[in-house]
Amino acid sequence: MSARIPRSWASAFHPQAARRGNQLNYRPGYQGSGQQPMTRVPVQAYKGKISTVPLTGGQAQGLISAAGKLTLTKGPVALGTVWYPAQVTLSTTTGPLDSSTALVYLGSQGIPITLVGSVFTGNGTVALAIPNMTPGQTLIVIWSNGHSGDTAAFNIIGTMDALTTGSG
Repeated sequence: MSARIPRSWASAFHPQAARRGNQLNYRPGYQGSGQQPMTRVPVQAYKGKISTVPLTGGQAQGLISAAGKLTLTKGPVALGTVWYPAQVTLSTTTGPLDSSTALVYLGSQGIPITLVGSVFTGNGTVALAIPNMTPGQTLIVIWSNGHSGDTAAFNIIGTMDALTTGSG
């Protein structure tokens, strides 16, 4: 037999305990706390892929250290995202008279593996002839002999594929 609250006491308890036949009725739950398991929210599956979207998120910038060095890394991150980079544009605040050297690598997990371009003024454009990039692959730019305190940046230009929940 289950314990019942006398009707005359109902107003003394939490309002949910006094309700009858409602989904908000008091339920004992975990150790009498009223906690109930959370219901699972359905996750909609990705239904399509959108292609040849202008590449977004391929920018990075930082300050050149007192030693004149800086390493910047960027690559696709989201599930199902594929980048097709065509070029990388490099710049420093010193501009075209900069004497730094920038090396562009294709790498994995932030480790430079394949040298794909060099810019001997620290500023310029590198045309890329590399395979498509998936999450985990990165473009790494390493500046050396730069002016301490300069801001250096790079921008990856190309297209990308991304997953979508629409009918894409």
